[in-house]
Amino acid sequence: MARKKYKYVDYLWDDKKAKSLKGDEVALFLYRSNILGADLRITNFGGGNTSCKTIEKDPLTKKETEVMWVKGSGGDIGTLTRQGIAGLYTDRLRALKNIYRGLKYEDEMVGLLYHCIYDLDSRAPSIDTPLHGLLPFKHIDHLHPDALIAIAAAKDSQKITKEIWGDKMGWVPWRRPGFELALELEKCLAENPKIRGIVLGSHGLFTWGDTSYDCYVNSLEVIEKASSYIEKQKRKRKRATFGGQRIKSLPPTQRINQAAEIAPILRGL
Repeated sequence: MARKKYKYVDYLWDDKKAKSLKGDEVALFLYRSNILGADLRITNFGGGNTSCKTIEKDPLTKKETEVMWVKGSGGDIGTLTRQGIAGLYTDRLRALKNIYRGLKYEDEMVGLLYHCIYDLDSRAPSIDTPLHGLLPFKHIDHLHPDALIAIAAAKDSQKITKEIWGDKMGWVPWRRPGFELALELEKCLAENPKIRGIVLGSHGLFTWGDTSYDCYVNSLEVIEKASSYIEKQKRKRKRATFGGQRIKSLPPTQRINQAAEIAPILRGL
């Protein structure tokens, strides 16, 4: 694959590394997660989550079944390993819709995620697990890019989303992560089947792809377009974004010296 060039994010996909994984979808999902997490403009440390869906053999029925592998609770995608993910039966996860009693009882759904576990060595599923499970795509990224947060948190977030991507991106208003938000993402996709992702108001971004590589590139392209829009608005208005710098940074040496002075105090020494 030809190496793609971006101005506002780093393209870190290495074909040689990817080929060495020999089509292992879980390994490719972990690789994608790590290179996304390596660029802090894409997501903050510990933030966001990623997933993939594969066909596995059920240990009881011996029949093929779809399993979703997703970053577990408390992990960081930049350092995510096999030990940090949860594996759940996709059909059981989606069947939770049949017993969901509504927003008032949303918290009870968290405990029910454990009844969907496929991999007995799973990390605890995070509250974002249903957001990945109710979407049909094989590979999904949920990220908190700087540029997307700026747009998602804007007063006219929905309008700006439409201005940037037209009909190619969905938008949902802010809601606490959980089963209700998962249903809203599912509904947004059903009403807009050709979108490439969804902006979550005051929250972040969901993007997807048929392969780990497609998902990775889709995420980068969406972030790149958002970043470009912000830069154009900055030039157009001829003033600093977010009010500009208020306090001038100290020289590096002085910053190091001050950090050395206060570190023992912060540590209680």
